[in-house]
Amino acid sequence: MPYLTLKNANFHYTDHAGPGTPLVLIHAAAGHSGCWTEQVPAFTAAGHRLVTYDLRGFGRTPAAGHATESSISEDLFALAQALGLPPFFLAGTAYGGFGALEFAVDHPEMLRGLILSTSFGGLTDPEYTALRAAHVPPDLASWPTVEKELGKTYRAANPEGTARFLEMEHAGYKPDGARQSLREPLTLDRISTITVPTLVIAGDEDVYAPPPVMQALATAIPNARFEVIAGAGHSAYWEQPAAWNTLILDFCASLQS
Repeated sequence: MPYLTLKNANFHYTDHAGPGTPLVLIHAAAGHSGCWTEQVPAFTAAGHRLVTYDLRGFGRTPAAGHATESSISEDLFALAQALGLPPFFLAGTAYGGFGALEFAVDHPEMLRGLILSTSFGGLTDPEYTALRAAHVPPDLASWPTVEKELGKTYRAANPEGTARFLEMEHAGYKPDGARQSLREPLTLDRISTITVPTLVIAGDEDVYAPPPVMQALATAIPNARFEVIAGAGHSAYWEQPAAWNTLILDFCASLQS
């Protein structure tokens, strides 16, 4: 399997060749790059060059030193340069969305478009954190992983898929790692400088980043498009892949017509 040594870490990645604009996916903290089983065939069939990779300390990428020595955005910049990517579409979900947002702030010239899915972005503004606190259960940290990551609709309808998600999630984060810090704190003012076309996706059953929170984030990004997927929790890409994939493919196509 391919690896790239970048910024003192050995990154596991996959590069699915395609003739179209590259699309890079950044996974959540609950999992690793193997989570994109429903996205790889859909996005490659649409012609995209699809790049997925394990974040520092997840999946097959060891932490290799203190994770905070490099942000997700800085790692992605090095990866994109090493792979020779032309301007690409970037989609980040949950924790991966933190890095995707910062990358869009730092390197707009490298992007054709940004997709942020079910992620509160790590924003630190007092009014934003208060809004989130008003909509997120105060005891959320104590909930079982499956209830935090998957919506009730999916859990009830798809026990086999729920079991597969938990298997994937258990193979994700490594005990030798640490969560990566942002290069600098993300704020509403900071994301208001994003100039690339942006799609923000919420799940109507997401307990981590409920729709009102995602709507506030979308409002702060100039001209961002906001969509809500019904019957989806925090892992909308896994729970409602057809709807999730269609939103992204339509968004990307609209920017290439």
